[in-house]
Amino acid sequence: MIRIDGISKKYKKQTVLDSFSLSVDDGKKIALMGASGSGKTTLLRIISGLEKPDAGSVSYNGDIAVMFQEPRLLPWKTAKDNICAVLKKENSHLAQKYLSLVGLDDAKEKHPHELSGGMAQRVAFARFLAFAEETGADNLLLDEPFSALDSETEEKMLSVLLDFAADKTVILVTHDDDTAQKLGGMVVKM
Repeated sequence: MIRIDGISKKYKKQTVLDSFSLSVDDGKKIALMGASGSGKTTLLRIISGLEKPDAGSVSYNGDIAVMFQEPRLLPWKTAKDNICAVLKKENSHLAQKYLSLVGLDDAKEKHPHELSGGMAQRVAFARFLAFAEETGADNLLLDEPFSALDSETEEKMLSVLLDFAADKTVILVTHDDDTAQKLGGMVVKM
């Protein structure tokens, strides 16, 4: 379970989160939706421990894996090596497994500057899945993971996510109503 109790966060004079609370039971799926600046990304950063709230608390069972909105690929590494960079050496086979799963077998030796925005986002998604498998993460946080994808590819990647996360807790930030509905859980408007 992920429990968010009375989280508040301000940046200078702008309140981004004000006493926000939410409980997500183990294995449930939540889509966070809202206008830009409504605190969705900040909430994921607080849950993951990358940022501290001004007030409130977060607790959860198990481990967390996070996928950021930007691919954050290392420019000097190939697609495959970008995935291996977050894995233990003995688990490097997971890079090929997940590149295949996201349809990028042919791009494994390409560097980020040789990838389209959608391809780079799929490499980041493959890296996220490989890391989540390696660590056994029970809680998956994704910040607009499919924003650079066309609708057909997005649907395929959402299917990959749902298969992978069948028994995991998922909090996914999206601006797309269809994605939120297809996730199959609760939609939280922020």
